[in-house]
Amino acid sequence: MLNLPRITLITILLLPALVMAHGPSRQKLVKEIDINAPADKVWSVVSDFCSIKDWSPSVTGCESNGNEPDSVRTITLESGQTMEEKLAKYDADKKMMMYFMVKPNTEAFPVNTHSLMISVNDNGGSSRVEFKGAFYRSFPGPNPPPDQTDEAAAAALGEFYMKGLEGIKQAAE
Repeated sequence: MLNLPRITLITILLLPALVMAHGPSRQKLVKEIDINAPADKVWSVVSDFCSIKDWSPSVTGCESNGNEPDSVRTITLESGQTMEEKLAKYDADKKMMMYFMVKPNTEAFPVNTHSLMISVNDNGGSSRVEFKGAFYRSFPGPNPPPDQTDEAAAAALGEFYMKGLEGIKQAAE
């Protein structure tokens, strides 16, 4: 039978290994833009699940099987890479939709999972569009290569978000 000092010693020795075994943590990314147009007009720009090809310069094509929750779209990026995404929530009254990546394409973005909520908020005649994303980087271990860090993933997604927000602004104003 193990006595208390022996159990304590084993715990002290194993604890650092357990802490170091932890994989990447969920990261959040929020980008927003103010648009000089009413919220209804801005929502009409983004409300179709496949309209991303019309307002995001990073997306050159989109095919979708609908515009309601559980609809799936495949977007083609300007790099030629494709990504499959699924619509999780859609609320036209609240001017909000949320979707997530179905399977990772680490050549397009260094992430294993990604979800994004797009909301259009009335700002008294103008609007604020918010992209609220969450992701896990693609590299599962504690010491990722420079192109697969949390920072690299946030930078790639942040650039994608900002190009999209600027495209929405241009289409709505």
